[in-house]
Amino acid sequence: MVVESTGPIVGRETELAGLREALRTAASGTGQCLVVEGLPGIGKSRLLQEAAREAGRLGMTAALGRATELDRVAPLAVLLSALRDSLPAVVDSADMAALGGLGGQEANRFWLVSRLGDLIEEYARTRPLLIALDDAQAMDELTAFTLQILVPRLRGCSVMWLLARRSPSAQSPRYDVVGRLLEDGARHVALEPLGSDAIAQFCSHALGAAPSPVLAGLAADSGGNPFLLGQLLNALEDSGRLHRADGRVEVVGSDTLPGDFLSAVDYQLRHLSVPTRRLLEAGSVFGRPFLLSEAAGLLGERGVALLAQVEEAVGAHVLVDDGTALAFRHDLIREAVYDGLTGSVRRALHEEAATVLEASGRPRAETALHLIRGACRNSPHTITVLCEAADEVASTSPSTAADMMLEALDILPSDDPKAPSLIARVVSLLAASGRIPEARELAGVALHRNISRVQEAAVYVGLADALKHAGQDAMAVEYTRRALAHPGIPDAVRGRLLAVQAHALLTGDDLTGAEAAATEAMVLGEPETAVYAGAARSSAARIRGRIEEAVSLASDAVQLADDAGRDARHRHPRLWLGRALVAADRFGEADAVFELGEGDARTLGSAWSLPLWHYGRAELRMMAGQLEDAQAEALAGKAVAEQLSAHAIVPSLLGILGQVAIHRDELVRARGLFRDARRMVDSGCGVVAEDLAWLQAQLAYAAGDPKAAVTALSGVYEQLEDRPLLLTQVAWASPGLVRFALDAGARLEAEAAAAAARRLADSTPKNVSLTAAMHHAEGLLNDDVASLHAAVETYRTSPRHLARGIALEDAAHAEARAGRRTHAVALFEEALGRFTHCGATRSVARVQRALRALGIRRKKWQSVQRAQTGWDSLTDAELRVVRLVAEGLTNRAAAERLFLSPHTVDTHLRHAFAKLGVSSRVELARQAMVHEADEEPAGA
Repeated sequence: MVVESTGPIVGRETELAGLREALRTAASGTGQCLVVEGLPGIGKSRLLQEAAREAGRLGMTAALGRATELDRVAPLAVLLSALRDSLPAVVDSADMAALGGLGGQEANRFWLVSRLGDLIEEYARTRPLLIALDDAQAMDELTAFTLQILVPRLRGCSVMWLLARRSPSAQSPRYDVVGRLLEDGARHVALEPLGSDAIAQFCSHALGAAPSPVLAGLAADSGGNPFLLGQLLNALEDSGRLHRADGRVEVVGSDTLPGDFLSAVDYQLRHLSVPTRRLLEAGSVFGRPFLLSEAAGLLGERGVALLAQVEEAVGAHVLVDDGTALAFRHDLIREAVYDGLTGSVRRALHEEAATVLEASGRPRAETALHLIRGACRNSPHTITVLCEAADEVASTSPSTAADMMLEALDILPSDDPKAPSLIARVVSLLAASGRIPEARELAGVALHRNISRVQEAAVYVGLADALKHAGQDAMAVEYTRRALAHPGIPDAVRGRLLAVQAHALLTGDDLTGAEAAATEAMVLGEPETAVYAGAARSSAARIRGRIEEAVSLASDAVQLADDAGRDARHRHPRLWLGRALVAADRFGEADAVFELGEGDARTLGSAWSLPLWHYGRAELRMMAGQLEDAQAEALAGKAVAEQLSAHAIVPSLLGILGQVAIHRDELVRARGLFRDARRMVDSGCGVVAEDLAWLQAQLAYAAGDPKAAVTALSGVYEQLEDRPLLLTQVAWASPGLVRFALDAGARLEAEAAAAAARRLADSTPKNVSLTAAMHHAEGLLNDDVASLHAAVETYRTSPRHLARGIALEDAAHAEARAGRRTHAVALFEEALGRFTHCGATRSVARVQRALRALGIRRKKWQSVQRAQTGWDSLTDAELRVVRLVAEGLTNRAAAERLFLSPHTVDTHLRHAFAKLGVSSRVELARQAMVHEADEEPAGA
């Protein structure tokens, strides 16, 4: 007799009911995520099996996988295999090949996960899907990354995620995506030990008769753990100690019974032959399902010589043979066998396993794991294999690769000449994984060693580049300066250090230093360095207000990258060209550049650049007065940045979101966004000073404190002559600076702002927005109606609609003060139309109050503000996305149709879901059909 994993689940009626409800909800179109948690053997796997059966009854496809401790040697393999082996398959062989190609390219794990999400989304359009992962605490880094992205992304699809993990979780906090999913709203199912009634019911089902009081008492010693209880019953049955009579099962004999799991397993295994136990010990070392040939290799036997042992182990229900590999019936049995090995035997088996696996061509990472656990851990060969294994997984699992290289460093003698280059590589991997403190500590250790200048520079380059990527600009400057202070550094390395330093300095107050570093880098460096340095020079020119020069320098960098190809293209100079074009009022060209650049990034696999493309478009939409679209781009950029641990751009994205919130009269939210951005900056994340100062000033002014606004901008006022960046970024900044200063009684600051606006306009005569801003600033400074009208007229040919609305409002106030009511009303109403078009709720309300003060009250104002819910609340961009999704298009297909990023489409879709009160694409499509029918004219 053996307790099988079939039949009813005892004592889990409540959990089963919740599971079935979640499956039905997912089958109807609303994504679900459940986390089943409990002690080993408590019944998690059994619950997942029942979920798969229930999914089949509901017409859902079930994709089941089980993570193991060795999954890190083949990132994402378990999840991909589950999706491939489902019936019908979610991903076919062609899809698997394409995904494998993506995973093999540097920095492409984001694209791999994105493509996998597309495939799941496409599949779920026609058939609901259950994806279940057992032993989730052992999942690899890439699988954790995949769940982090896809679970929230697919909430509107017919997909249910079911994750089972042990409690307390043994998973590394770095990969504890399950915990983050729980924080984000995933449902938690905690499996508790069975009660006494459930234990008795379990025994009755397993034995075919009710247990006697004595047996029931023994069964209670299992602590209510179903697996341990089953092992105890198996042990009693196999030893002939159960006797059935009169509809009850009695226990006979007086031997001591196994009182815990380990002794229960030992009790069961002691009846097996010694050769069979040796087979089990060899198999336990692999930590995964194993081939008979692999176990035979460890034992020095031919596979055919072990057939009898395999039959005995399978017959005793210790191993399961799936026709391809052998696996322990439960991982707890494998752990018990493995833990029973003495230390010397365990090390010898691991050493032999490494030899067997290396000969059979298994991944280097798996071989490496056995080497570091074996008797030859400190051999040079182990170091070589660890480094090769790290290279295999670095593109998809940088943190795992870093851990492997740290193992190699721990073995490598400190005076080994290979140590510095290895440290430089580990530093980059640690920083790319967001493990900045570890990266700095390791670099510090390396720099205190007796290493050459070239090796020292390589460490500095790796750390500085990684710190810049992580947004730690001040640290990046510090490390590049240390490195550059030493003579004898090769020109190529020196150029790269200077280029990184130039970009890091751009967020500080040493603009001259940034320009000098970038100029020298272009002379010393290779094409990749020259492109990166050219982008820094373009940024510096834009900060100084030399907009045409910024466009020219960025254009040269783009041309150089296109000509040089390869590594130079990975610097993506179109990011800086697009921003320069926005400053130059060339919005259409900027949009095209951003689209082309992001497409290039996808081709090259440069995932790090994704948040920057979103920021560029968010800034463009903001300046165009498309507030909701700016918010969607900024939110998409922030989400991607957090997924990639690319925090450098997040404070600036928060700044844009804060500005949008102010214009939409969401001041509480804007203050929260400012605090978040300030917290990041205080922790060392670099950001140009103007971004936060401008947001802080607007919040102060909105709160009725113009003096606080001027104080927040004190550094900006002081540097306007050499650094008019804010005036090039925000068209209404110069009149805003004048307004704040005048209301605070700071006439000198107001005059400085107006003078800066004139200098900028005079130096850039083709930029109509800067000319209009100059007229606007001077009109406010001098209370000059003619200048304000000149601003309005100039803005009529500008793409900056929100700036035009602000100028119209100020001109209207000037006309009202002059007693020209009719002119004032006309200007106010035109401003109202601009603000309404832009979605600037705060300005709409302000203009309405001004019109009421002039005696104008109109019922149509009730419809000026966009509805908060329902179809009328959708923006044009959201409506376009909704229509395509309702037609059945996936996010990526809709993005391609609309020339948007899939992440922006996802943001629009989530906003539409919230406004329409729906939670699935199915429900969205249903509502869209009803809405379109209601909108259809009679007789159509």
